[in-house]
Amino acid sequence: MQTVVGPSRTLVFSIFEVDPRAAELRKHGVRIKLQDQPFRILSFLLERPGELVTREEIREELWPGHTFVDFDRSLNKAIAKLRSALGDSAESPRYIETIPRHGYRLIVPVALGQHVPAQVPAYPRMEQGRARSTESTEVDFLKIQRPAQLFYSLMEGWGFSLVMAIFVTFVALAGIFSVRMKLPMPFGASASPVNLRLSVAVLGFRNLSENSRDAWLSTAFSDWLTTELSAGDQLRTLPAENIARMKAELSLKDMDSLGRESLERIRKNLGTDLAIAGSYASLSVNSASQIRLDLRLLDARTGETLYANSETGSQANLFELVSRAGEKLRASLGIRKITKQEAVEVATALPPSAEAARLYAEGLSRLRVFDALSARDLLIKAVAVEPNYSLSHAALAVAWAHLGYDQNAADEAKKAFDLSSSLSRADRLLVEGRFREISHDWEKAIGIYQALFQFFPDNPDYGLALANSQVKANRWKDALETVAALQILPAPLRDDPRISLAEAEAAMPLGDTKRTETSLLGAAQKARASGASLLVAKAMVAQAWLFENLGRLDAVDKVVHEARDLYSAAHDQRGVADAETVEAIALTFQGDYLSARKRYREALAIHQNIGNEHSVAGEFDNLGEISLYLGDVRGALQRFQEALHTYQEVRDENGMALAKIGLGDALFTEGKLAQAHKMYEESLETCRQNGDRDREAEALMGLAQVLRAQGDLQGAWQSETRAKEVFQEVGDKAPEARAELRLAQLRLDRGENDEAAKSIQLAEDLLARTGSPRDDATARILLSQALNASGKLNEARESVSHAIQFAEHSHDLDISLMSKIILARIDALSENPTQRKEAVKRLNAVAQQAKAAEFTYAALEARLAAGEIELRGDDWKAGRAQLVELQRDARENGFGFIAQKAATRLQALDLSLKTPSSVLR
Repeated sequence: MQTVVGPSRTLVFSIFEVDPRAAELRKHGVRIKLQDQPFRILSFLLERPGELVTREEIREELWPGHTFVDFDRSLNKAIAKLRSALGDSAESPRYIETIPRHGYRLIVPVALGQHVPAQVPAYPRMEQGRARSTESTEVDFLKIQRPAQLFYSLMEGWGFSLVMAIFVTFVALAGIFSVRMKLPMPFGASASPVNLRLSVAVLGFRNLSENSRDAWLSTAFSDWLTTELSAGDQLRTLPAENIARMKAELSLKDMDSLGRESLERIRKNLGTDLAIAGSYASLSVNSASQIRLDLRLLDARTGETLYANSETGSQANLFELVSRAGEKLRASLGIRKITKQEAVEVATALPPSAEAARLYAEGLSRLRVFDALSARDLLIKAVAVEPNYSLSHAALAVAWAHLGYDQNAADEAKKAFDLSSSLSRADRLLVEGRFREISHDWEKAIGIYQALFQFFPDNPDYGLALANSQVKANRWKDALETVAALQILPAPLRDDPRISLAEAEAAMPLGDTKRTETSLLGAAQKARASGASLLVAKAMVAQAWLFENLGRLDAVDKVVHEARDLYSAAHDQRGVADAETVEAIALTFQGDYLSARKRYREALAIHQNIGNEHSVAGEFDNLGEISLYLGDVRGALQRFQEALHTYQEVRDENGMALAKIGLGDALFTEGKLAQAHKMYEESLETCRQNGDRDREAEALMGLAQVLRAQGDLQGAWQSETRAKEVFQEVGDKAPEARAELRLAQLRLDRGENDEAAKSIQLAEDLLARTGSPRDDATARILLSQALNASGKLNEARESVSHAIQFAEHSHDLDISLMSKIILARIDALSENPTQRKEAVKRLNAVAQQAKAAEFTYAALEARLAAGEIELRGDDWKAGRAQLVELQRDARENGFGFIAQKAATRLQALDLSLKTPSSVLR
């Protein structure tokens, strides 16, 4: 490699600048006071970033042999002053790491100040392993500024790329719409340009022998070669998961015979400068098993072959084979050889045995094609073969997470972290980062990813992981600042569609729906331009969620269908199922329960087939809700119980809380108030322990309806009010409207008709922004009650007619029953005795229908209405008998509110007839 080096003025690391000539340390351009000896130590460390500087070397530099001094005390004091000036600490080093009993190491990248001409590598074009003799054949796109010195100890060794591959897979699990360190710029407040390293994508190797026993080598060779090229961090190697996604999106098969057009598509999709592809074949040489590895280095822009080479080695020494190939490839790129220290880290980072390597590679291969079930089984075997290999546990954690076993994933991530001490610093950080994410320790995850992003701002995966952790920690504004840092990266890094997706994910919880929609539209456009169809699909599913929240249900169908088709084309069954679920939710909002049930069942079948138990539980819960709407209480109970059992199996406490809310709803409908109360209480306790605010509010609403039914209107009011407050705090409009409607019902119970009407209007204003026909139907029923109580019969009849229409369209039994009850009450106010009798007849039919469907509360309400109407007619004795029986039944089943209302009506009758109240006891 030829370089052009200018005179050095300053050295830059993180937010600091050092001027050796002026002996000055500056932070954001402001001079930091630093004494001579600490400054000289810093200068010495800056000369050798990433390397161990021994205490003896420092002694020779600062205190030559003829100097008499208490060396240990003086050195410790100077290091302490240096760390104080940098804001560093020995326990959690950001800049200077102590190597016990040996010395110190600078653990940040160092570069020349921006006024210094950068090193410009000029790589001669290579072919067949040899450089052409002329120096004029320079590849223009390779003339990219590189850091003068890089932080070798942080990101060196093969293990880094293996961990990075697992890390990217895990970050991909973070869905859209499902965190407090500031990062306005990648290196703090400095706006200095990011030094872009050359990017390389190892596309894979084709198995020419077509021996299935050797298929695992394709993944292994790719990963090992990637990690070989990563050592020293002079290249930016693309994660294997990004490459696997690209293959699925572009449907490219033969990676060893790529033309210019295919390479251009790859370049647009991955944003890579270089690509490496090739093949391998098993050979028999004198009865010994040999492997030949052929590889080509390709210019992703022009399609030219820059270098080609073949290596042959023993199957017993595959690591050595790849190492030789990688060493020659590095040489062709002008990259230095790996150091002895890096070689040691390579040895500790690779699988300890051939069998472990095979199982590990096969597991990763299955993960990358959306087969987490097979990956889990293979990685369990890999862990059994080599239980102390950290990265097998890390990959197994990802597989468990894909399958929805969050606690199993956390257990494996903890094992990976505990076994990571022999890995390089970077590997340990990535392994710990994922462990912290799975454990929901977002503050520590944020700190880890922020450090990585600061060290390597040209790696958008670190920035995206940071933004994801910030979102999960509800640090949405911080996440947007991280997004801003990603958006000012040089092209093509800033054009990554995932950055726009991250922006939408952070903007949505802040209520900035306009920014969310704009970001999602931009993500889809960028993904289309790069051929990233899976990211297009992800953006469209997120758009569908947004449209549902905005009440734009008509816009959901188109984007969901396209997303489903894109997922299907890429053989991503989980994505297909997710699209089905989003569509089902939209259909539920529209009141098309039968179509929604069909979609939920299709999604359930897919999740069961791919082994995603967490999503299986979610679909059981969704189907339970639909069953309850359709009047199938038994079916709802079964589905909610299946959801609870599955959530228990995967040890998801939040999921268990959700299933218990569903069980509470079904048990309440069935009339089992004590059991329903128990479910709501247990759910509420779990939600409060885990900080799940939305479900806490839902559990409070469930408790409120039980308390109202039991006759504790004050307790119901308090619970419902608290639920509304929580929904307001988290910004959930539709649930807030439901809570407001429940408060309106309680106001009607207390005879506060005008106040109830105001609550209903407030709820309808909220619903106008979300579009929920079922909630609107509930509002219409309550409004008709208020109007009926005020004598506005025509308006009351008009209002309830809308609810009846919804019930007929949706087959919603609860809405149907309650609509019929209020309509009968309205009709019964007519002076026509025949019409009153007809109303009673209809109410008796409603009571029978509700009883048959096990809608106990609705049945009691119908009986109460029928009895009250009969009391006002000639057949008051029949009405009295019905209310006496109702009062007894309601009390026996714990429905104190209905019992009290029946008792009140009977007491009024007793007084009018001058009948002793004892007769009614």
